[in-house]
Amino acid sequence: MKNNRNKKSFITQIMHLYKPFRKYIFIVVFVNILGQLTGTLSPYLFGKSIDAVTHKNIHLTFYFLMGAFLLSIFQLIFLSWYRENLEIKKLGINIEKFLSIFSVNRMLQFSIGQHINEHSGVKQSIVNKGQSSLNQLIEATLYNMLPSIIQILVTLIILTIFDWRIALTAVIFVFIYIYLTVERNKKYYPRIDEVRKKHQAQSKVQSELFRNSTLIISEAQEHPVVENFNNFWNQVINSEIKTWTDYLKSFYPQRLFIIVGQYSCLGLGIYFILTGQHSIGMIVTLISWMNFIFGNLLNIMSTQRRMLFQIVEIKKYFDLLEIEPDIDSNPNGKTIENLQGKIEFKNVDFAYPYRKSKEQEENEEVIDKENKEDHTVSGINLVIPAGAKVGFVGMSGSGKTTIVNLMRRYYETTNGEILIDDVNLKDLNLKWFRSHIGNVEQKIDLFDRSIRDNILFGFSENQKNIDDEKLNKAVEDASLTDFILKLKDHGLDTVIGESGVKVSGGERQRIGIARALIKDPKILIFDEATSALDSYNEKLIHEAINRGAKGRTTIIIAHRLSTIIDADKVFVVADGKIVGEGKHEELSKTCEEYKELLKHQIVN
Repeated sequence: MKNNRNKKSFITQIMHLYKPFRKYIFIVVFVNILGQLTGTLSPYLFGKSIDAVTHKNIHLTFYFLMGAFLLSIFQLIFLSWYRENLEIKKLGINIEKFLSIFSVNRMLQFSIGQHINEHSGVKQSIVNKGQSSLNQLIEATLYNMLPSIIQILVTLIILTIFDWRIALTAVIFVFIYIYLTVERNKKYYPRIDEVRKKHQAQSKVQSELFRNSTLIISEAQEHPVVENFNNFWNQVINSEIKTWTDYLKSFYPQRLFIIVGQYSCLGLGIYFILTGQHSIGMIVTLISWMNFIFGNLLNIMSTQRRMLFQIVEIKKYFDLLEIEPDIDSNPNGKTIENLQGKIEFKNVDFAYPYRKSKEQEENEEVIDKENKEDHTVSGINLVIPAGAKVGFVGMSGSGKTTIVNLMRRYYETTNGEILIDDVNLKDLNLKWFRSHIGNVEQKIDLFDRSIRDNILFGFSENQKNIDDEKLNKAVEDASLTDFILKLKDHGLDTVIGESGVKVSGGERQRIGIARALIKDPKILIFDEATSALDSYNEKLIHEAINRGAKGRTTIIIAHRLSTIIDADKVFVVADGKIVGEGKHEELSKTCEEYKELLKHQIVN
């Protein structure tokens, strides 16, 4: 995947992402400023009340205490309630929802090729941790870090008004602390990033174990798998523990530095009180203000350590979001009013993106993809007439599926052009074009929903209210009727479990065929739809293919001879090239590669 070259700064990305919530965030900031201002004034009024006591002025003491009390009520009850109410109603879960929808929408903008070439578990881990870290970051910033920073600034400003010498002393310690913190974080950021990579690798392994749990159990490999996973986790833990223990070695000396700063300012204030430059009540005010300044610095130190890891996760999340889709869906592109389904390839070449080694993948190295390519198909010239039934055959890895995937624009051609009804595929609105293609893959992807929902998936919103007659016709054409009738309790509304675990391979294929046919597509593609099926299900699928092919351009990537023997044309693919084309009878006499496939009864 290619990253966007014009990367925005981290802060700019954060601000852009939270743009829909900017109004409410500003309100929270304003409430924080108001709250810290009133909170800083309360100790001053309390100190003045003590001065009034020393002068035995009971009325003035009461007024100052009442003022401090009312300010505290205003800050701790009204402002806090307003802020938290705003957070619940306008931020919080709304931000979580926004980020989740935003991430899904962004991932769906990537091409199918990009999803195939990238590990789904890694993407899922990056997105989940990125979203979680963003939520934690905004909470920590708005309700912890920002109030602490505001209180420090407000207190320093007010302290400067009363005694610039104490304020200057505090400012010196604060700025030295900020400098030391920035330098420490710059030093440890790369190490924390390495810890993040190890966690990402662990998430990748875990997702693979979950996905292959059936294989692990069936092969009785539970113990060695768990043991290996435990050893993998130990490497992650050892690295993280070493990083953070080293971090603490510089973290706690800085805490000592803050304590020294706090007591230096208090000592200076006490000296001014003893020399008569300030009243005795100032000691109470000064203690509170020093706690506000240096106590909040300690709070920031603890918070920013957690935020540092969050920032690492968020930057990786942003890197993923900044990846450019390698195929432009061309939403304003052409549509063909009366699509017929003619397909033509003219001198088409294609090379897959360079595949990284394990070490390169773990180190996330950048590869010069232009110089490192796996050439898959080249010099493809072919014409598929509208309404024709054609097959692609060849040994595994010959390039037949790649050719069909290029026609579906899963990938972008390296050279040449593909025409649909004499219109360049790249000029078409891609979503419109794909809505006219019915796909039946070798492995049918299903949702944990009802059979009805899985068949209707792929329809546009204005087609959701499909009539039962059309639905039943698709079910019948897909040889699915007998299976549905056996489901007496719920029929089409039977839920089939996660990834369709409750249906057999043949039933899964026929649900996929019904899903393709109900769209009434002009182009119908079967990608090895009968592979790994028994003879009974193969016969049902073959009947469904023949019914579905009527009136449509039908492309069959063949695994078995029976599915293409009656095709109008068969293309033989070898080493990424078309080495023969014609009907079955013709090729069986003239094409050596096809003869070899027939000899071994292999058409895969």
